[in-house]
Amino acid sequence: CRPLEIALMVVGVVCAGVFTMARIAGEEKKTESSNMLLGVLMCIASLFSGSINLALAGVLGETKLNVYDTVAYMAVPATVFLMPIAFFVQKPVPGEWHLVLGRDHMSDWEILRGVWALNKRTMLWLSLSGVFSFIYNIIQFS
Repeated sequence: CRPLEIALMVVGVVCAGVFTMARIAGEEKKTESSNMLLGVLMCIASLFSGSINLALAGVLGETKLNVYDTVAYMAVPATVFLMPIAFFVQKPVPGEWHLVLGRDHMSDWEILRGVWALNKRTMLWLSLSGVFSFIYNIIQFS
């Protein structure tokens, strides 16, 4: 039964990818299509990662860590994995923000620093969203 479930899951992800690729091919603006392709690849990677997470949870069964430890210990590798992307990948600044921040291409870290300089209260909301995310993950895995 498990191989069938995994095969159907993979077929569903592939079909979603094919649909999106067809949509990209039909778009007239090719600059937006390249950004969409990156987004599609990240979504597919996210789906595969979530699927592997669920499959491993089913195979491994009960772990000796409680829910809080599991969520907290997964935050560190995720942060380390994403830090080079946040610090070094330059991307176009959306909308009219290039006028406010003074540059057309910035990394996530540079945008974060620019927002901090403009409005520190926004960073409070960002931190609060991290707390909500932590709570959501605890509820999800309880």
